[in-house]
Amino acid sequence: MKDDFTWLFCLLGILLYFTVKYLTKLYIKYSYKHNILAYPIERSAHKEIIPTGGGLIFAGSFLIALFVSTIGVHDIVIRESIYKIIFVGLSVLFLGFIDDKYSLKARYKLVMQIFISFIMVGLGFKITYFTNPFGSQIMLHFFSIPVTVLWYLVMMNSINLIDGLDGLASGIAMIACLILMVFSFYSKNFLVFINSFLFFISLAAFLKYNYPPAKIFMGDSGSLFIGFILSSLSIAGNEVQFKGLTTFTLLVPITVMFIPFGDTFFAIIRRIKNKQYIFKADKSHLHHKMIELGLSPKAVTLLCWFITLIFGIIALGYLFVGKQIMLIVLVFVSLLLIGLFFYLYKKELFK
Repeated sequence: MKDDFTWLFCLLGILLYFTVKYLTKLYIKYSYKHNILAYPIERSAHKEIIPTGGGLIFAGSFLIALFVSTIGVHDIVIRESIYKIIFVGLSVLFLGFIDDKYSLKARYKLVMQIFISFIMVGLGFKITYFTNPFGSQIMLHFFSIPVTVLWYLVMMNSINLIDGLDGLASGIAMIACLILMVFSFYSKNFLVFINSFLFFISLAAFLKYNYPPAKIFMGDSGSLFIGFILSSLSIAGNEVQFKGLTTFTLLVPITVMFIPFGDTFFAIIRRIKNKQYIFKADKSHLHHKMIELGLSPKAVTLLCWFITLIFGIIALGYLFVGKQIMLIVLVFVSLLLIGLFFYLYKKELFK
C-alpha cells in the first residue's frame, strides 16, 4: 500500500463499521416488512421469529469497501487478486441469497460450491504444498486441485454447520480474521491483511445485532461467504508472490478453526454410521450437545469463542516458537478437545 494511504485505509474501516451497523438496522425493519424471517423449527435453538439473510449486509459492504481499498494498492498482483475475490465473492453471496430465499436442496448447493472452488483454482488460489513442521514442504503436484476444492468445501460447510447459535459463527470468524491479520502484518502480506482487516470490521459491526439474543441471523448468505473468504485468505500465501505466509500455509487456519472442523468431522461420522445423508440437518451438533448439558446458548457461544481464541493464540505461537514445539502443544490441547467431542457425541457414535 502507499504510505499516504494508511490513514485513508483506517478511515475506510471506520466508515465500513458504521455503514454495516446502519444498514443492518434498516435491514431488520425491511425483513419484518417483507417476511424475510427465520421461523422456529424442531432443531432450532431460538423460539422467536428472527430476520435472516443478514450476510447480505456485512458481506456486500465488505466487498464494496474492498473494491474502494484498491485505490491505495499500487501492486498490480495484489490488486488483481482483490478483484478476483470480489468477483467470485459476489457469486457466493448470490448463491447464499438464493438458498435463504428458496431453501435449495443440499446437493444443488454442493454442486455450486464445487463449481466456485474450481473457479478459484483457475484464478490461481491453489494449495500447492503442505507445511511440514519437521522438514521441507510436501509438494502436492497433481493433487493440488482436488485438495484445494476439498479445502473450500470443508471450510464453507464447516461455517455453515456451526452457525446454529446467536453470534457463534460470526465470533469465530472474527477471531480467525484477527489471527490472519497478525500473521499477514508480520509477513508483509498486504493481500491477506487488507481482506482480513476489512472483514473483521464488517463482522464486528454485524455482531452488535447478531450477539445473543440475536436481532438478526446471517443466513446461508453469510455463513457460506465467511467460509469462502477464510478459505481464500488462508491459501493466498501459497503463491510465489505472497511467499511471506508460505511457512504457515494451512497450519494456522486448521488450528484456529478446530471447533468448526471438529464438529463437521463428527457430524459426517455420525450420519454415515446412522446411514443418513451426510448433509441432512439435525440437532446433534457440538453446540446442541453443550446445551443438553445445561449450558445456556449464550454460555455455549462464549465458551466456543474462548476455545477458538486459545487455538488462535497457539497458532500465533508459530511466529515466535519453534513449529515442532507448538505442534506438540497443539496436539496436546487437541486431544483434550477431542476427548470432549467424544464425550458429547458418545451416544450417537457408540450406541
